[in-house]
Amino acid sequence: MDKIIEFRQIMLITDGESNEGIDPISAAKEGHAKGVTISTIGITDKNNDERPLKEIKDIAEAGGGVWELTNIQNLSMALSVATVKSVYKTIEEAVNKELREIIGTGLNEMQPQSRIKVTDMIDRLGDEINIKCCVVIDSSSSMTNKMSMAKKSIINLLKILGQRKGKTEIAVISYPGKNENQYDILCDFTEDITKLEDSLNKILVGGNTPTGYAIKSAVELLSNNMNFGFNVEEEIVFKSFSV
Repeated sequence: MDKIIEFRQIMLITDGESNEGIDPISAAKEGHAKGVTISTIGITDKNNDERPLKEIKDIAEAGGGVWELTNIQNLSMALSVATVKSVYKTIEEAVNKELREIIGTGLNEMQPQSRIKVTDMIDRLGDEINIKCCVVIDSSSSMTNKMSMAKKSIINLLKILGQRKGKTEIAVISYPGKNENQYDILCDFTEDITKLEDSLNKILVGGNTPTGYAIKSAVELLSNNMNFGFNVEEEIVFKSFSV
């Protein structure tokens, strides 16, 4: 039976700092401890101060992910690049961990011929691994003029990742939610672009920024949708014996 290798990620998109609810950095740290990678995209403009940008970086570092800053016009590219970078970052970290345990050396310390074999394996895994990505999007008042472009960027992410060999599913959570909720789960994990588009049209913009609650809900959604099979580290153990 084929092994199932699944990468579970939260991709947070925001243009501001959390101003309500639980600490988002602690929520990201707890999520990463459960096997979820949390990455962040910060939408910047000339009026941004440094505090939101620091939080964006701190959330990603606590969540084991990557972070990017971009303007709204380049969000689509930044979203795709950050997702792919976080996948490869996780695989490389798993490779280094397992190689040190098995042969006592890391990837950068290996002989060139062996290192090429391992990097080829990383490239193949990056293309074949299954991805579950929960996009957590800030829908507070400051996103009013950016939401149309943000929706298009999320749809484009599914199109780009769908060209890989591995299966890609995207879910969407917006925050704050309707009727004084802290967040709304707009779409459960799907490969269907039409379903994703219909779900994104449900976003209502306005309110505060309860980022921590949204991250926590995304971790729970990913945990509930976890497939049984081999994770990245187990696959690396299997492949490392042939290096």
